[in-house]
Amino acid sequence: MNQTKNNAQPLQQVAQEAFENAPSLYVNGFVSGIGATDAYIVFQTNGQTTLVMNLSLSLAKTLGQSLTTQVERFEKQTGQAVLTMQQLTNQ
Repeated sequence: MNQTKNNAQPLQQVAQEAFENAPSLYVNGFVSGIGATDAYIVFQTNGQTTLVMNLSLSLAKTLGQSLTTQVERFEKQTGQAVLTMQQLTNQ
């Protein structure tokens, strides 16, 4: 979620309220795909489908960039590299 001028709620407060009130789901796998106008992610937990999420292509790209930025920030702050699933399975 991106904060805008019209959104007076600080991002930290939005996140805190989400953790307190929204449903939560743990996943350890996914399958993704793309169509002409939308993308989808099939989330899995231990090989079982637990959620399907459809996103506009614009939101999918924004989400991907946001997650990459967050992980890169973590790596820089901790000095620890986070391996991708492909890197973990090829070791």
